[in-house]
Amino acid sequence: MTVDTRPTARSFAGDLFGKASMQRLAACLFGGIVLALMVGNQHGTQDDFHVGITGAIFKPRVFLFLLIGLVIFLLMTFWPLVAPYVSRPGTYPLGAGLLIVIGAQTIMNWYDPLADSAGSAKFSAVRTAVSNVSGLSGVTEPFFSWLAWTLMIVALLLCGVAIIARIRVAGYLTAVVGVAGAVLAYVAHSDVVDVSTLPGYDHSLGMYGDILGFLVLAGAGMTAARTRAEVADTRAFVRTVNGFRPGLVLAVVGLIWGLLAYTTAGWFGTGAQRNDSFADSRSTFSGTGISGIASQYFSWLGWTLLLGCAALTLAATYLRHQILGWVAGIASLIAVVLTFLTLKSITGVAADQASQYGARWKNLGAGGFAACMVFTIFAGAAALVIGAAHDRAQAEKKERADTRASGGGKAPGASTKKLPVSAMVETVRTSSMAKALLIIGIGFALFYPPTLTVTWQNTLVSQIGSFVLLAIGLNVVVGWAGLLDLGYIAFYEVGSYTTAYMTGRLPVKPPNWLHAFHSPLWSIPFAIVICMIAGVLLGAPTLRLRGDYLAIVTLGFGEIVQILSINLKHFTGGPQGPTVPHPHLHFGGLSITWGQDNLPYWYLLLIMLIIVIVLFYRLEGSRLGRAWAAIREDEVAAQASGVNTVNVKLLAFVIGASTSALAGWFFATQVGYFDPTLFTLQASILIVAYVVFGGMGSLQGAMAGAAVLTWLPQFLKDQVPVEDRQMWIGALVLAMMIFRPAGLLPAKRRKAELEGLEGSDSGETVAVPRAGAM
Repeated sequence: MTVDTRPTARSFAGDLFGKASMQRLAACLFGGIVLALMVGNQHGTQDDFHVGITGAIFKPRVFLFLLIGLVIFLLMTFWPLVAPYVSRPGTYPLGAGLLIVIGAQTIMNWYDPLADSAGSAKFSAVRTAVSNVSGLSGVTEPFFSWLAWTLMIVALLLCGVAIIARIRVAGYLTAVVGVAGAVLAYVAHSDVVDVSTLPGYDHSLGMYGDILGFLVLAGAGMTAARTRAEVADTRAFVRTVNGFRPGLVLAVVGLIWGLLAYTTAGWFGTGAQRNDSFADSRSTFSGTGISGIASQYFSWLGWTLLLGCAALTLAATYLRHQILGWVAGIASLIAVVLTFLTLKSITGVAADQASQYGARWKNLGAGGFAACMVFTIFAGAAALVIGAAHDRAQAEKKERADTRASGGGKAPGASTKKLPVSAMVETVRTSSMAKALLIIGIGFALFYPPTLTVTWQNTLVSQIGSFVLLAIGLNVVVGWAGLLDLGYIAFYEVGSYTTAYMTGRLPVKPPNWLHAFHSPLWSIPFAIVICMIAGVLLGAPTLRLRGDYLAIVTLGFGEIVQILSINLKHFTGGPQGPTVPHPHLHFGGLSITWGQDNLPYWYLLLIMLIIVIVLFYRLEGSRLGRAWAAIREDEVAAQASGVNTVNVKLLAFVIGASTSALAGWFFATQVGYFDPTLFTLQASILIVAYVVFGGMGSLQGAMAGAAVLTWLPQFLKDQVPVEDRQMWIGALVLAMMIFRPAGLLPAKRRKAELEGLEGSDSGETVAVPRAGAM
């Protein structure tokens, strides 16, 4: 006997008009009103706060946001009907394409010179500007006024029909609409650039984002039209692509990016004066004093390196040939060095012979650095080929060993047909992928920051870098050992003041025998040792405390350190705070001096981060790391198992404090001035939020949490009014706590605690039935 468990009309009516459903409807409509307050330039003041409410709610625009709340309510209520279609092929690309298009047409710039004259270069600003310009083509004004959004909605509806009703024609029409949107975005943007008389050069990315979004929508339509599967298995698709030809996707992406870098991107003089492409730079530096390598690079070597490395990498990935992989990897790394030497030559010659082009490394465009990143991608693809070949060799070796061990016989019923290599072993192991991503990540860390503006470089160095170090250190205490520390900022302050003391910038001077260490670089070990001693002083009296009591004591420690730094004027300088010189290094023939430029500090910080990450990665899997995990889970059980909980918890405070010392040293020397008001309780709580947001106990999660929550306020400066910025950050954190409580990049143990060993469809914890509670 079978029971029909399908939802009935009566059950859905009960879901729609029940008490719980009405509460959900009220919450969704209220959420729509809150969203109306968040979106837009309307905002009140402390004297007249109702202005923002009036501009957001008592206008027809509020009905759009109420409609969004209603749609969310319907999706939540009728989710059992919607869920089977969400998991079908094409749904995820459709969502991704919509997000990219919406982002490109709302928050991205479309024509940079317009920002200097109108204050905004976004899609809406370009729409207003083109309405008063003559000489445009017939599609430009409609595209910016209504056509772009219409194409997106049409693609959404057609692809939805293709996914739900399985009508292939609708999928193919979606692909046509997507390609048409990409072409029109390029044509309309080019038309604006050609007709505009505004001074300056355009470096906006809105057009590229729109093209990418519409092409993704086209891909979603083709996927829905060509695939008959009921459930989309994204992981299986990725494994299939990687297993078919490891690294081939990276090679293709690198080739496309490289063609853009050598054709459209600017290589020299990026700014209001000039924006020379690769071909223009060859004419600009012809006959100048650039090096022979640079001269040959612009003449023929650059294109030869790009096409040669691309051909080698494509051949190595398609043929899965290990030797070709080694050749492609080595050639790509050589190309990185030659490209960097070319950039070094042209920036030096330009700075020396034509001062109007600016100082060294400040007169280059993004093209040369993009080329370095392209060759790094080729090297990463080659690493995948090498790793996959190594895996196949190991699998074949294991198979021969198993055959010899069994005497050459086969089990009864076993097939005599030789299994393909792809069935023996995963073609791309996790370690091979990790190595490839590591190579690509290092390349981006080296060559992406120079392409940023000065503001973003300062954000990357002064804020993101320092807080990433702090989050890594606090993750040891909170994430690994499970000890809630609300006074962690005190170690940051101790490290900063130790640096000021060692450089002789406090009222109390160091002893004469330490004069040789007045260089800030030599104060790093002293700052680490002093912070470790402070960690012992904090940890020793609090080892018997747990939970809230430990949090209160550490909170008091942080407040005591800040008050002492304010009141001990004869030692710390009081509220005014000290100034710290920039570091310098003179060793043999090597002479490096850091100053106001952010990039040298970034590379110094990158070295520190690599050392700390490697050490902490090894520490997590060590015996001490496992002891921390045991204490976090159950301190009594850990002690009963032989773990010396006193020493282990003390080491957590000490090691966490040592990382904070590095961050304090870097902050003091990079900024050059600080005062006690920077080291507040709010800062400690913020660092805890970074760790929780990224994923407690996860090294990569702590870094990601610090990076995202430090980047977001800076990003929101150009998107929302200052008064609304904290509202958006709070909404993001709230959404994370609801939908991903384990964090952005959770630790495996933490994720298993919340979702189970097999994982779950939702990040929410599942209630245990009363009958099975024991």
